[in-house]
Amino acid sequence: MGSYRVLIVDDEEQVRNLIVSLFSNYGHSCETAKDGIEALEIIKKNSFDSALIDIVMPLMDGITLTTELLKLYPNLPVMIMTGHADEHSAESAIAAGAREFIKKPFSIQEFIIRFDKMMRDHKGEEALLALSLIDELTGLYNRRRFFVLTEQSLKLSVRTKKGLLLLFIDMDNLKWINDHHGHNEGDQALINLANILKKTFRESDIIARIGGDEFVVLSESTDENGETVLTRLYENIKDYNAKRSQRYTLSISVGTTQFDPKYPISIDELLFKADALMYAQKRRKWKNPSF
Repeated sequence: MGSYRVLIVDDEEQVRNLIVSLFSNYGHSCETAKDGIEALEIIKKNSFDSALIDIVMPLMDGITLTTELLKLYPNLPVMIMTGHADEHSAESAIAAGAREFIKKPFSIQEFIIRFDKMMRDHKGEEALLALSLIDELTGLYNRRRFFVLTEQSLKLSVRTKKGLLLLFIDMDNLKWINDHHGHNEGDQALINLANILKKTFRESDIIARIGGDEFVVLSESTDENGETVLTRLYENIKDYNAKRSQRYTLSISVGTTQFDPKYPISIDELLFKADALMYAQKRRKWKNPSF
C-alpha cells in the first residue's frame, strides 16, 4: 500500500480518531471533518488522494457530500461508511460516484483490504489514462491531449485577456532518414527533436506530437515575441547538430500564429493558420535548399 493523504468525514469523533490511528501505522496522513460542510471547506484548500465518508451526518449526508466532492475533483476515490445501512444504501453510494461501500462495525482487516483495493484500482486507471494521452515514442502529449488542453487554454485566454502563441513544427526529411538509415534511426531523430523542444520551452507550455513528423507548442504570449522563441529553438537545434557526428542533421520548418483573446478563433482555425505558414517555409526550402 502506498502512502496517501486522506480526508475522513464522520460525525463520530471516536470513528475519526480510530481511522487516523489506523492509517498512521501505514504512513498515511489524514485530515478530519465532522460534517459535510466542514469537509467541503477543507477540500477546497487542500488536495487529497482519497476520502472516507460516513453516510449519515448532520447538515449534509454522505451521498450529497460525495456528489459535491466529485464535482470539484471528478477522479477522487471515495469510500462510504455507515452503521445505518438500509438495502438501498450501497446502491445510492455507488450511484453517487463512490468507489467502495463498507458497513460499520467493520473488521480492521476488511477495511484495509477494501481501501487498498480502491487505491490500487484508482492508480491503475490513472496509469491507463496517462498512457492514452501521451505519445508513446517521444513522451510528449499526443493529439488527443493537445486538443483537450488547448481548448482549456483558449477559454482561459479569453477570460484573462492574455494572448497565446502557437508553433506548428514539422521535422524536415524524416522520410529520407527512414529510407537511408532505417526506421529506428528515424524514431531516434523524433525523440531527439522532442527533447530539444522540452529544453526550449517551459514546463507550463503545451508540447505535443500530433502526427508522424508534426509537433505543436502552445505558449502564453509574453514580452518574448515569436521571433525570440524561434531564435532560441533554432539555436538549440544548431547546438545539438554541432555536438553530434551524424550522417544527417536535424532540421525543422515552423509556422507561428498568435491567438488574440479579443478576436477568438477555434483550435482548428489556429492550427490551419500555423500549418499554412509552416508549409510556406517548407516550400521556400524546396526552391532554395540553402534557405
